[in-house]
Amino acid sequence: MVKKLTLPIALKTLPEGKKSLLICRIELEKVQELGKKFRWKNPGRCLVCGSTRLWGHGFVLRYFFGFASGVWIKRWRCPECGSVHTVRPESFLPGMQYPKSTQRSSLESKLAGKSFLKTVSRQIQQHWWRTFRHLCRESGNWTDLRKFLTEHLLPDQLPVTKRRIYRASWPTAVSPYLPFALTVRPPPFSFE
Repeated sequence: MVKKLTLPIALKTLPEGKKSLLICRIELEKVQELGKKFRWKNPGRCLVCGSTRLWGHGFVLRYFFGFASGVWIKRWRCPECGSVHTVRPESFLPGMQYPKSTQRSSLESKLAGKSFLKTVSRQIQQHWWRTFRHLCRESGNWTDLRKFLTEHLLPDQLPVTKRRIYRASWPTAVSPYLPFALTVRPPPFSFE
């Protein structure tokens, strides 16, 4: 059994350079139950500049699938470099309210020719599906989407968002189609 910790296991720095996400193993049920009284463990040092001075920077309300109300998530601020570190649960991708496992099983269901999951809104799953297909094509995979999902993605990557700051960037490939419309003027009519 994996022990749930509130220590950061990964860091994701956002493009602004002053905000970062601390990906942690936490029990969201316990965090929601205790609210702001939950005992968060200080990361100990700034993960951007290495300073050992981190100040509590309050809480931010985040919403996750399966929870009726928002969950108060802790933030820290480094006075040396000014960066703000926000905690993010390990099972949820940054910027997403649904767990990675739900998103992956939705895509796998659609790739198998089945209907979308009944537990999640159809519109949200359609958005994931369209975004997944778009990003597959953008990376040069025009035919085998299943192979792309199973072989080319790391376990913690899931291309269901268009926000580049929250997903790994893959090299773009040349499209097999012309990037513009080609129209040819028909020859004038003649009886010859």
